[in-house]
Amino acid sequence: AAAALFALQILGRRERRQIIKRREQSLVPGWRPGQKQSPPFDLSEMLRLDPDELPSKYNFFISAYIPRPIALVSSVSKSGHVNLAPFSYSSIVNHDPGIIVFSCVDKSSGGGDTLKNVEATKEFVVHIVSEWFLEAANHTCGNFAPEINEFFQSGLTPVSSFKVQPPRVAEAALAMECEVIQTIPMKNSKDLVSSTLVLGKVIQIHVNKNVYNQEKAIIVPEALRPVARLGGNTYSLIGDIFDIARPRV
Repeated sequence: AAAALFALQILGRRERRQIIKRREQSLVPGWRPGQKQSPPFDLSEMLRLDPDELPSKYNFFISAYIPRPIALVSSVSKSGHVNLAPFSYSSIVNHDPGIIVFSCVDKSSGGGDTLKNVEATKEFVVHIVSEWFLEAANHTCGNFAPEINEFFQSGLTPVSSFKVQPPRVAEAALAMECEVIQTIPMKNSKDLVSSTLVLGKVIQIHVNKNVYNQEKAIIVPEALRPVARLGGNTYSLIGDIFDIARPRV
């Protein structure tokens, strides 16, 4: 009930946001195992694309692998400069222990500020971006100098973390403190590093009680209202939500 009230309060402040609906049935409730499901296009019209011949690999892949969660990552340099930046190359890849991965695209020699910070200090905090602070989170992706604090540039509020040095974002309903367990450079066909994977072990979680079902120990998506990244500058919100039972084999 608290989560539902929280979601309604958010809607009251942001009228342009869509209403999240939880369906009682899946999209095709009458489907049976083995039954064909038809796409809304001609199956014979598939194209074959060579990744190396794409005009822009970046533009293609960020528009193709969708939707993606946005990891808003805070970090601190060895000299104490705070950095905050969003990453849509991100996911959770294990639950015991919780391992979060995000990828830093190599925009300059040695990577950006976040990568340099996490490699030096082995710590970061990852936040799930919700509707109510998307604009501020997006502003942190600007090409700011290393000594510029994106918290202050964006208007987001830094608060102390519990186990790591980087501060967390007060506006985020879900934040996870992490320690770096591995960084993996990814090389292209020219043997140049194009991005670096950062794997972090979650060592502390901060979650607002309004987005947390304490009885089930799960996050309530209708209350968290996470934002997803699509291609280019395009984002999406959660619409219909439904459950599909796992098959019993």
